[in-house]
Amino acid sequence: MKGSVALRLTDDHNAAIRRHLFPGDGKEAAVIALCGRSSSGGASRLLVREIHPVPYEVCTVREPDAVAWPVSWLDPLLERADRENLSLVKFHGHGGDFRRFSQADDRSDRRLFEGIRGWLDRDMPHGSVVMMSDGSMFGRAVGAGDGFTALRTIAVVGDDLRFWHRDPAILPEALKGVGRRATAFGERMTADFAQLSLAVVGGSGTGSIVLEQAGRLGFGRIVPIDPQTAERRNLNRIVNATRADAEKEIAKVEIARRAIEAMGLGTKVEPLRTDLVTREAVEAVAGCDIIIGCVDSAEGRDVLNRISTWHLLPYIDVGVGIEALPDGTIDQVNGAIHYIQPGRSSLLSRRAYRPEQVAADAMRRSDPARYAALRREKYIEGADEDAPAVVTVNMLMASLAMNELLARLYPIRNAPNRGYATLRVSLTETTIEPEPEGEACPVFARHLGAGDTRPPLGLPELSA
Repeated sequence: MKGSVALRLTDDHNAAIRRHLFPGDGKEAAVIALCGRSSSGGASRLLVREIHPVPYEVCTVREPDAVAWPVSWLDPLLERADRENLSLVKFHGHGGDFRRFSQADDRSDRRLFEGIRGWLDRDMPHGSVVMMSDGSMFGRAVGAGDGFTALRTIAVVGDDLRFWHRDPAILPEALKGVGRRATAFGERMTADFAQLSLAVVGGSGTGSIVLEQAGRLGFGRIVPIDPQTAERRNLNRIVNATRADAEKEIAKVEIARRAIEAMGLGTKVEPLRTDLVTREAVEAVAGCDIIIGCVDSAEGRDVLNRISTWHLLPYIDVGVGIEALPDGTIDQVNGAIHYIQPGRSSLLSRRAYRPEQVAADAMRRSDPARYAALRREKYIEGADEDAPAVVTVNMLMASLAMNELLARLYPIRNAPNRGYATLRVSLTETTIEPEPEGEACPVFARHLGAGDTRPPLGLPELSA
């Protein structure tokens, strides 16, 4: 087993695991999860697809400090894992404050995973996780040998976001003295962000502003993705871009890298000057902890929604819409912030885009001349405006997106986050209206936690 291993699961899975592990009788219990996998950059991730609680009545031992069950109970799961190339993760609970694996855990795991490796004759990681009674977790990966390796991160993605890291949060030297000591908006939050990675797809109007804020917040690693260079016509809405950048055709992602590194806060920036619909970009996004999408195409939103589902990632989408009347005057100035969590509603089920729009955007990417003959793209619908002065609108929407992320990480709202799946913004009416989380999207839900598949994300164009 090479490189670090992380674990991701949805909050629905997490809640079901917690209910089974702590039924109230003070005795240990166990859950087996079947997991997809993904890997990139020398790191692997176990992605919980479904959980299988070990029935209490099946267990041969259930004591306050031990649990055991017949090996034969695992046979159907092992057959399924062998057939579908899945990994297994064992969850069990610890009461009190015993935050480490016991010697009994070591013996139990060695026996269990020796049998699993004997059945699944492949070099792939599995995992063992302990959940505490307060819901916090720690775990270890099990590879081809007898040794254990601590999981780098365990992430639970739901209405709220929770991360448990192998290494404790330590404020980087460059960030000491930055902010106050409050949990949110202070030094603790800054230290937390230093352990997280963020993919920002789109480096223009809203994207450049999101990148500026992400750099100031002190993310440990930021991956900006955009294929384009700066131009004179968009200098009025790309922060940190200069006339010299436009004349030299400097890539937007390089402008972001330059600005963030100049802040001196220790953030590692890994710019990708490429289209999102490439294996390189998809793997880079999948290797991050959080996605913020600042794209203006249905195809881009569809691909990001797929990455969120396949790889169990939270995804915040930023959209801006300005409509003009025939005489050129502005009729509507609107925006939307969508928080997408895997296994729940999608941008497709929320009707943020339609399948035929995805097909049209794919044509624009693969056959620009034909697309141009069918439709002329405009930033402001109904007006012929080549360099719209929309920086103020973009600033507002980018800030709302970043504050939405903070609300998912820290309890800064009075009401539960479930009621804020979408924020509809109208500057025309001066309103911000939240919409609650909806039903699971039937199109995306069946791919939950699929990870690395062939073709990637179910898209043949990514196979090359």
